[in-house]
Amino acid sequence: MKNNTFANKKNRIIIRFVILFTALIISHISYSCFKENNTPPVYSEIPDANFKTYLKTIVPLAFTPDNKFISNHPSVVSYDERITVVGKKITSLSGIEHFLSLKELDCKENKLTTLDVSKNKALTDLFCGYNQLTTLDVSKNMNLTIIGCSYNQLTTLDISKNTNLKELNCAMNQLITINLGKNTILRNIFCYNNQLTNLDISKNTNLTGLECYKNKLTTLDVSKNKSLTMLYCYYNKLTCLDVSNNNGLVFLAIDGTVICCHPSIKAFSNRRGELLDPFLMRIGPFTCP
Repeated sequence: MKNNTFANKKNRIIIRFVILFTALIISHISYSCFKENNTPPVYSEIPDANFKTYLKTIVPLAFTPDNKFISNHPSVVSYDERITVVGKKITSLSGIEHFLSLKELDCKENKLTTLDVSKNKALTDLFCGYNQLTTLDVSKNMNLTIIGCSYNQLTTLDISKNTNLKELNCAMNQLITINLGKNTILRNIFCYNNQLTNLDISKNTNLTGLECYKNKLTTLDVSKNKSLTMLYCYYNKLTCLDVSNNNGLVFLAIDGTVICCHPSIKAFSNRRGELLDPFLMRIGPFTCP
C-alpha cells in the first residue's frame, strides 16, 4: 500500500513537471514566432497581481518566459470572449485596454475606483457592480446591450451614445438624474435606491420592467409604456399613478397611500393583477371611497 502511495505521488509530481515544462516551451515558441513575424513586441505593465494571474490563464502565450506581458500579442488583440474577474480583490484593471475585441467584461465585487473601457469598443456586456466607482464613461462603447453598474458611488451616468442598450442596472448609486431619451429599445431598467427626482421614460416604449423604488419621484408617467409587465415604484413621493394604458401589467408594487388615487389601480387589482405593498406582500381586496 505504501509503495502504491509513493508511486502515485511520484506520478503526480512527474505530470505537473511535464505540464509546466510544456507550458514554458509553448510560451518560448510563441514568443519566438511572434518576434520572427517582424512585429516588435510591445510590453505593458499589469500592475494588479490578481488581474495578472487571471490573464495568464486566458492568454498564456502573451507572457514571455520572464513574465513580461506582450500587449500587442495576437491572442490579446483578438480575444473576443468573456473576461470574468468577480470577487478577486482587484484594485486596477489597467491592461484591459489592450483587449480590443473583448465582448463581455464581468468585474463585479472588486475594489475598483476607476474603470477605463474606452478602448474596448466591441463590448456588448459590462458588469462592474459592487465596486467603488465614482464615474463611468461608456461613451465609446456603442455596442453595449447590457450595463450593470449597481452598488457604486456614481453621481452621473451618460448613456446617450448607447443606443443598443436593452438592460440598465444602475441601482444603489447616487444619481440625481438620468437621460433615457436615446435608449429607445431598453427593456429593463433597475434604478432603485438613487436620488432621482424625475424619470422620463416616454421614449422607452419597449420597456417591460421598471424598478425605480426608493427615489424622490413626485410624478411617474407610464402611459407610453404599454409593454410594461412589472413596475415597482414604492417609497417615492408619488401622490398618484395612472396605469390605465398598461394592460399587460402583471406586477405592481406601490405605496398604500396611492392605491385609491386613480381607478386604474383598482381595476388592475380586480383583474387579478399582483398588487404589492413595499414589502412585496400582496394587497388584498380593498374598497375606495
